[in-house]
Amino acid sequence: MQQREARQDPLRETFGDREPLPPGIGWTGLLTAHMRAVESRRKDRLFEDVLATATVDLVRGTIRTDPDAALPTGPDRDSDDLTEAWYMLATYLGVRTRFYDERVLAAVAAGIRQVVIVAAGFDSRAVRLGLPADTTVYEVDTEPVLQFKKTVMDTARLEPGSGRRPVAADLRGPWEQAVTASGFDPLRPTMWLIEGLFMYLSPEDSDRLLDTVTRLSAHGSRLALEYFDSTPRQDDVATVDETESAVIERIVNFFQDGPALPPGPWLEAHGWEPDVTTIADEIASHGRDIPQMFRQGRPHEITLWLAHGRLR
Repeated sequence: MQQREARQDPLRETFGDREPLPPGIGWTGLLTAHMRAVESRRKDRLFEDVLATATVDLVRGTIRTDPDAALPTGPDRDSDDLTEAWYMLATYLGVRTRFYDERVLAAVAAGIRQVVIVAAGFDSRAVRLGLPADTTVYEVDTEPVLQFKKTVMDTARLEPGSGRRPVAADLRGPWEQAVTASGFDPLRPTMWLIEGLFMYLSPEDSDRLLDTVTRLSAHGSRLALEYFDSTPRQDDVATVDETESAVIERIVNFFQDGPALPPGPWLEAHGWEPDVTTIADEIASHGRDIPQMFRQGRPHEITLWLAHGRLR
C-alpha cells in the first residue's frame, strides 16, 4: 500500500525512478538550458545559472518521450573539450544570454519595473539577476513548460528575488490578454525580452508579434531580440558523428524566414530606435574564439543580429 501511494504522489522532489518527462517540454528549450549549464561550468563563465543546471540534472533522471527523444540536448557530462558543434551552440547561447542580461539590468537601472519574457522557457533572470524587489517579471510560455519549471525550481529550492509571475499562454493565440490579466500594466514602461524566437517565425508572424509588443508598450519601453540574416545550412557547422549531424539538422529544420528586414530598419518601421550588434562582435568582446559558423569570409556567410530598441 505504501509503495502504491508513493507512485501516485505527483509532488515527489525527484524523478529518481525515471518517470517520463511530462509532454509539451520542447527540445529547443532543453537544449538552451543545457548550453547555459555548460556556460555555468566554465571558469571564465559569463553567468551562473543554477536553474539551468538543475533542469539538466532533473531531465537526466527522466525517460524522454518527446518527438526528439533520441537527440541529446548537450555534450556528455564529463566532456572537458567541446567539439565545434557543441562549442558553437554553447558559445552562441551563453553569450546571447549575457547580452540579454545586460539589457535587463540597464532597464531596471533606468527605473523600469516591468519585464516581460516572451517564450520564457527555463529563463532564470527573476532568480539570478538580483533585480529590485519591486520589479515584476512576467514569464510567458505554455502551461506544460511553466509547470515543469515549477517542479525544477521546487526541487532545487530556488526562490525569485523579485516578483515572478508565470503567464500560461500560447503565442499563436491572444496571449496579450493573459499578460494583462496577470497584472501587467501597458501604461507603464516595460522591458521586453524576445530571446531565440524570431528565427522560428514567418515574416508575417514576426510583424504580428512585434505589433502586439508595440501596442502594449508605454513611452520609455525597451526590447531586446535576435535573428539571423539567412537560414543556416547543415554544412555550416562541422560535426564529428551522426548524432551531432542529427542535432544540427533538427535545429536547421526549425528555422523559418523571420523578419523580412534587417533589425535596424525593421525596428524603426515599428516605432523603435534600434541599437544593433552581432553575435560575432559580442563573442569577440568577451575574448572568445568565434565559432566557424559566424566567421566572415566563408562561402555561406551568416550574420546573427542582436538588437536592442527603445520606443520612440
